Amino acid sequence: MRIGIAGIVHETNTFAMERNDTMGCVRIQRGQDMITGAHPKNFIGGFLEGAAWDDIELVPGVNIHFRHGGIIGKQVYEECRREILDAFAAMGDLDGVFFAFHGAMVGETPYGDAEGEIVRATRELLGADLPMVATYDFHSLMSKWENENCVPFPNNTNPHIDGYERGLEAADCLLQMLDGKLKPVTRRLFVPIIGPNIGQSTWSQIPEQEQQLLLFQLNERRAALEKTPGVVNITILGGYGYSDAPDAGMSIVATTDDDEELAARMCAELGQALWDQRETLLKVRPICSIDEGVQEAMARDEKPVMLVDLGDDPGSACPADSPAVLEALIRLGAKDCALTIRDAEVVDAGLQAGVGATLSMPVGGKIDGRFYQPLQATGTIRSIDDGNYMILGPTHGGWGRDVNPDAFREANVGPRVVVRYGDKIDVIFSRNRTGKDRDFFKSAGIILEEKQILVVKSNQAHRASFDPVVASTIELSSPGVSTVDYASLPYKYLRRPMWPMDPDMTWSAGDDGVFDL
Repeated sequence: MRIGIAGIVHETNTFAMERNDTMGCVRIQRGQDMITGAHPKNFIGGFLEGAAWDDIELVPGVNIHFRHGGIIGKQVYEECRREILDAFAAMGDLDGVFFAFHGAMVGETPYGDAEGEIVRATRELLGADLPMVATYDFHSLMSKWENENCVPFPNNTNPHIDGYERGLEAADCLLQMLDGKLKPVTRRLFVPIIGPNIGQSTWSQIPEQEQQLLLFQLNERRAALEKTPGVVNITILGGYGYSDAPDAGMSIVATTDDDEELAARMCAELGQALWDQRETLLKVRPICSIDEGVQEAMARDEKPVMLVDLGDDPGSACPADSPAVLEALIRLGAKDCALTIRDAEVVDAGLQAGVGATLSMPVGGKIDGRFYQPLQATGTIRSIDDGNYMILGPTHGGWGRDVNPDAFREANVGPRVVVRYGDKIDVIFSRNRTGKDRDFFKSAGIILEEKQILVVKSNQAHRASFDPVVASTIELSSPGVSTVDYASLPYKYLRRPMWPMDPDMTWSAGDDGVFDL
């Protein structure tokens, strides 16, 4: 039997400035490269291992990624869809298909349901009854039609550390479908809740904190329900509030063996429990102003203290160039700090000036001027490196909660320049990427134990790496396109009412027609 494989991965912040409007923004792996280039412990790696049967031929097509986090332009989306369809057409007869999706991709109108449109086009090409499975991110926005036409296996974890397991699970399901042992039926219940991501944690390195997390508690319940005879898979999805799409909220997705009523019942039980306890999502991690957070971090005895720059999260397609926290650190007299800012001009100037030189120039704020402006600052260049380092984990998107050599991977973020400002405030400048893992900081010469304050641009992704090594964490209500104030964003397609944007709304999992959304 022959299984075709294709991937397209993007988490689209439709409010971000840096769009993907040319094919120069697209990176495509073709054929065998997408298999040899797959990490053994990600979605594709798990699927490849799970489907490694003697009578199975895996036929790789294309795996597509994008440079920027903003919307996918219409022509670019159509070209990428054509790449996938052409790859499938060239494979010959297929018995099944595996997609490695993210699930929160949004194309320019009319391609709001971007992955769903790819599934639809693939079905038109290969047939309505061909078995299809897909892996997805915890923040995916799967449409009802897509759920019912491609069996989904999304992350159960946030931060995401179970991609390998979901790949294995998807492979097992597809092989059982091919053997005629399983007839999956998937149903989705949309729960009208939008974020916040920092309240949607499913696990923590701190056991007593983990027990208090709403989605940890509901995930325990989900895992128990998943053992019900006839149930294949159940997932609580966080949704993605920065994708302006009708499916951007939270949802429950359940797959059973040819039992629609059971799938609906599983969705309703978890969906109602989520709704009834929704207020807890806002209480998981208190948020304070930048100045309050900096002052509190300066006053704490145990170090290092992690400040989380929520508004400028590159994982949510922000430019990662906000100098807002740096400005507060300097102004308030903080010392022994480390943070990252994306600024190609500072990198270029630092490379030219060399280690030990004084650098006086505007930093940050050069990509998106809607939320903050460049900061004029003078500092000394401490170090320069090529940006090649090893991610040793544990890390968001990795495998497991602990350091594991099987999950190690190389990273290349391009040249970095470390500039020291004020009283030992070290800023790692890079051209394209800032780091959410402790190895990014350590490889740039930052000794974490020496620092009073570390600053990361993130929401959730940093936690897998930093929670085990920092004394405490403070979330900042900082400016940027990943703001936690969803009501301030100019939505056009988001369904309303939506909690907590509409705090007085009512909803029930038993509402008539709720499964037809």
